[in-house]
Formats: sequence, C-alpha cells, structure tokens
Amino acid sequence: MRLLTFVLGCLWLSTCFAQTAPDSPRGRWWESAAALRNVSLKDDTRFPQLSLQAEKAESQLKEIQLQGFTGIQVFAPADGGKSYGGLDSRDPYRIEPKYGTMEEFRQLVKIAHRLGMPVIVFGNLGYSSVDAVSFLKACDDVRDRRDSREVHYFFWSDTENAPAPASGNSIFMVRPTLPGYQALKTEHWVYNQRAKHYYWTRWPGKDAQGNKIDLPQYNWLSPDWQDEAEKIIRFWMDTGVDGMVLDAVNWYVGFTWEIGHRRITDVIRSYGEKYSQPEGGGGFHEDPVTWITEGGWNSVQDYGLNLWWERSNIVLKNAIETGDPRPIETSLRNYHDRVVAAGGTLNMTYPTMEGDDRQRLAAAIVATTGHLITDWSSKDEHTATDPEIQWLLGMKAAHPALFQMASRRQLPTQQDSKYYAFLRTAADASERIIVATNFQSTPQTLEIDTSGLNARTLKDLKSGETTVMTNPLKISVREYGYRLFSVQ
Repeated sequence: MRLLTFVLGCLWLSTCFAQTAPDSPRGRWWESAAALRNVSLKDDTRFPQLSLQAEKAESQLKEIQLQGFTGIQVFAPADGGKSYGGLDSRDPYRIEPKYGTMEEFRQLVKIAHRLGMPVIVFGNLGYSSVDAVSFLKACDDVRDRRDSREVHYFFWSDTENAPAPASGNSIFMVRPTLPGYQALKTEHWVYNQRAKHYYWTRWPGKDAQGNKIDLPQYNWLSPDWQDEAEKIIRFWMDTGVDGMVLDAVNWYVGFTWEIGHRRITDVIRSYGEKYSQPEGGGGFHEDPVTWITEGGWNSVQDYGLNLWWERSNIVLKNAIETGDPRPIETSLRNYHDRVVAAGGTLNMTYPTMEGDDRQRLAAAIVATTGHLITDWSSKDEHTATDPEIQWLLGMKAAHPALFQMASRRQLPTQQDSKYYAFLRTAADASERIIVATNFQSTPQTLEIDTSGLNARTLKDLKSGETTVMTNPLKISVREYGYRLFSVQ
C-alpha cells in the first residue's frame, strides 16, 4: 500500500507537468512543487554530479524524479573557482569545458522539461574568482591607468587604510553574528601585485591548492557592473531555466531595492512566471516580508525554522531534540505565514538530525507545513534515497492541502508541549488534511481536540484505512512519528 501510494503520487506529479511539456512549466509551479534536488555539473563538490551527456542526463533525471523530486536546482553552473562549490565564477558565460558546453546545458533543460521537471540555477553576483577574466583585465587596466568597464566592476584603493566603499543597514551589507566572524578581518582592502593597487573583499575563499584567498567584491554602485549583472541574468534565463536563486544578495556592496528590481527581479519576471529567491534574505533578523513586497522576489528561505548558523534559532531541530514542538507554531506564525500572506512562498531544506526517525520527523514537518523543499544532502548521504522520505514527497506532490499556499490551523492536543497537530486546507478549499506528530522518543496516543472541525470521516493516507471522526480524536503515533489523514 505504501509503495502504491507513493507511485501514484509520482504519477500525479508527472502528469501535471507533462501537460505543459515540452515547454517549461507554466504558472507559479513553485507553489505546488514538492521538492528540488540540488545537483552540480562539477565533480569536485559535495553535491551529486549531473552529467551533460544527453543520454546519461536523462537517466539521472528520471532517477531523481522517481525519488519524489519535482525538479532540480543546478548549483553554480558557470565556470568557477574552488570557493563555495564554484560560486566564485571565472567566466559567467560558459561552463568549465571539461564538464560540457552551454549548448549541452540548454539541451539538459529541454530534456528536463520533456520529463515535466523545472530547472533552476543557483548563482552569485557578489564576488568573483581572483582569476576571473574580468578581474584580471581590471587588474591590468588599473595598473596601467586605463579606464575600462571591467575596472568599474570592482572597488580599488591606493592604500589599505581607505574607508569602506559603502555603508550598510539592517537589510543590506549586514554584519552577521556568525561564530568567529570578525568584520574588520573579513571585510578589508587587499593588495594585488598584478594591479599594484588594493581591492575590496568581503568573502574569504580558497584556491586550487586549498590556500586562503580574498575574493574580489563586485561594485553594485557602478552602472557598468549593474549592466553586466543584468546581462548575466539574461544569459542564464535565455537557456530556458525556470528561475534563479542568487546567493547572499544582502551582502552585495552598494545594492538597493531599486537596483535589485531593475537588474534582477524585474528581469527574471520579464521571462514570465519564473522562480526567484534571494538566498540569505530574511536570515539576519530583518522582516522577510520585505523581500517579497519591496524586493520583488517570490520566495525566501524559512530562516524562522532553520537559522542554521545560530544554534539557539535552529527551531525545528531544537524542538525535535528537546521533545517540545511548541516553538514551531510560534515561528511559523511570525515568519512563514506572514510571507505567504504577502503572496510569497518559502523554501527550506531538512535540518540534519541524528537517527533515521528524527530525520524523518524533521522532513515531515518541513513537507507538511508548506515549503518548497530543496534537498542539499551530499552525494554520500542517503536522505534522498530514504523510502519513507520518498513516500512523503509523493504525498506532498499529490495533495493540494500540502501545497505551499495552503493554510494551517493548529489543533489542540492533550499536551502541546509533547505533540503537534494541525489542519492543512488547500488554497481552493478542495481538500483538508490532519497532520499529527509525536516529538517523544516512545510511542504515544495523541488526543486531538476536533470540536472546531466539521467532518465525518478520516482516511489514513498511508494505510488507506477509513475511520469515523470522534472528539477527542485518539491517534496512536510511533516514536518521533507522524501520521497524515484526509478529512471528509
């Protein structure tokens, strides 16, 4: 029964997207998509490598699809260095030749679309590699006192004690509370022997030998760089992809809402219904809604549940470890629900947990509370191939009540400090699902107050068993377990 239900969910998802093939998915596909698998075109990152050879790529995509994933996110596809999985691009207009060509990438997108799978790319417009084509030309031009567009892409100084090139605020150029982060050591002027001048950096990186380097920061105050950034956005959107995630936008030096609209989000929107996300936006205790209403993005990450660099604010993981789920509902109301009310969606990965049961509970909460899931697990992890999580993704894809824009209402239990139950209602009111979760290390019987529900029967989505609705509703749930019920 479990396998059959999962397969039906996958077939439902494939049928939905196949209706628009061979074109890219139409409409706001990310509002109903279950999950994206994060992949790389490169063989030297922690992520699974996706081939650009058509036959092999199609086989890999089919396997990803059978695992329950709606589509893929291609991480740092451009020719890049060795920092952050290649986000420090050397040439943003090509793929490193040993991995393939841009024509092969365009063919990959077409293959994915034929299979009904959206493709998005994850890139960075905040810094370049130290051996980027544009940076090396800029170094030569600065040294020889030649004015050029490339010179304006970066910040330059004659001395190491010059003031910072731009100031920040609570939204842009934030200084995070990362463990060990020291702004004055990370953000500074670096002498470049080739340029005979200093350039501005905010990000440490590494070279091919693993040595520390300082990545050149792009100059968002410069119209020349803004033109180039827009050109890069259009280049990748012209490949036919279904959206873009831009890394750490709130760290771009000189960035503003107006610039972001004109050079990024309005550009992406001009291609139709495409996904856009400012990675890091909402992650430094600013209001995440502003990225939707002021920035023009249509999705943000849910840092309310998983602010992974602040131990005290990894809400979901802490809730599972302590056995007290109450902070989850508070976080969802203060962060997630406000973004949805503003018309945005939320993206989230699974926090890494010790033990399969805890990991599956974490996945269940992410999947059932209205998130487009991105699986960032490495090629050496088994999360993406866990049959239980695959079943869960199949259910998420098949049921509108679990889509991103569906509503959630908490249902009281006999002890909300141990259990978390809620009702999910599809945006078009076509379906309702009760989610019952147990955060304890032993099997429990939940007693859920259903007095606020007008319902007659429940259908267990895993077993298919139908029961009569009662109040209280008594449900047995295994340790660190969850159960899903369709409400009639």
